[in-house]
Amino acid sequence: MQIKLIFKPDEPLAIPLNYNYQLQSAVYAKLAEICVSDFWHDNGFGDTETFKFFAFSPLLGNYIIEDKKIVFTDTISIEIRSPFFDFCDDLQRSFELKPSIKLFDTDLPISGAFLTNQHINEESACFRTVSPIVLYTRDEYDKMHFISPASSQFVDRLHENFYKKYKTAFDTQPPELEIRVTEIGKKIVTKYKEVWLTGYNCDLDITAPSEALEFIYDCGLGERNSQGFGLMRLL
Repeated sequence: MQIKLIFKPDEPLAIPLNYNYQLQSAVYAKLAEICVSDFWHDNGFGDTETFKFFAFSPLLGNYIIEDKKIVFTDTISIEIRSPFFDFCDDLQRSFELKPSIKLFDTDLPISGAFLTNQHINEESACFRTVSPIVLYTRDEYDKMHFISPASSQFVDRLHENFYKKYKTAFDTQPPELEIRVTEIGKKIVTKYKEVWLTGYNCDLDITAPSEALEFIYDCGLGERNSQGFGLMRLL
């Protein structure tokens, strides 16, 4: 399930280059307005490893970079997705009650909120990152080592991450995937709170049952989807 939001600020909006945490916080704040953020923020799904099961795109629109800030000069949009209808429905209800979102102390009025459901009827699909995929291992000192699509570990870790999320979401044996990296894009370094995360843009060919492909579309690939990473679009 997907919800697309459109904002039309009264004047240009200037925000820091790294805004994932603030955007995620704004989403949780909207859910708190209808008293459902405790589950989505604090609880999530799973016991030993918790998943929030939503993902969001970067802010999209015309912008310039000025004084180390992104300045959006016109209409802004964002897409938020979840494999669970309740999440998008809760979010849409919060915007119906109060059609604005607060980002960096600025109340942005919502000019449109569109709820959709992307169906995939094939058993293979070509995906491209909307936001970079983050995958990493930790060493004995708990330091993160990020994995590039050029690494032989990349596809294996995508499989592992998908299986954990799918089993947690549906409490059933995950289907098999066949993933092939077809193009490697830019490396993107993003600061989330006080942590620097390295992600990679890429194109992927994935063969799997249609319900698994829809799960990937709604949930994202890799780690930290609810922090704004790993959202995919269909080519």
